Formats: sequence, C-alpha cells, structure tokens
Amino acid sequence: MKRNPNSPNVLAKKLVCGCAAVLITVSSPLAFASQNSLKHVAKRVGHATGEAVHDIAHGAKKVGKEIGHDAKKVGKAVGAAAKAGGRAFTQAVRDHRH
Repeated sequence: MKRNPNSPNVLAKKLVCGCAAVLITVSSPLAFASQNSLKHVAKRVGHATGEAVHDIAHGAKKVGKEIGHDAKKVGKAVGAAAKAGGRAFTQAVRDHRH
C-alpha cells in the first residue's frame, strides 16, 4: 500500500518536525547573540516562527479538508444504506398485504 503524502499521519509528523525546527531556531541564536545583533536575531526568529505557524496552519487545513471529504463519503454511504433499507421494508410490507 502506498503512503499518501497528504495523509494525517504524514502531516502530523511534518508538523512535529516543523515545531522542533522552530525551537532550535529560537534557542540557538539567542544564546550567542550580542547586544548589537539582538534586534536582528529577534527579527529572524520572529520570521522563522511565523513561517512555522503558517506551515502548521496550512497542514491542519489539509487534514481538516481530508476529514471533511471522508465524512461526506461516509454520510452518503449511510444515507444510501438507509434508503435501501427503507425501500426493502416498504416492499416487504406490500408483499405481506397481498
């Protein structure tokens, strides 16, 4: 079975890796920053954090859409089964009368 690159498990792993990258990005430069470059480092860290949050939100959106599509398929299947069951019941009642 092929792995879907947009499956929830793969997206969750990507999100965890993204969070780890943000933590490394945030902690490393601040440890070695001097007073002169602290503002520049803070800007870089803010930019990296913003990108990571954007990527996480985009991944969550993909997962939400996939769940929605699957829920729609399940709803249609349940509806079709209920409709078929109702028809079978109606036919059984008609056959029983005659």
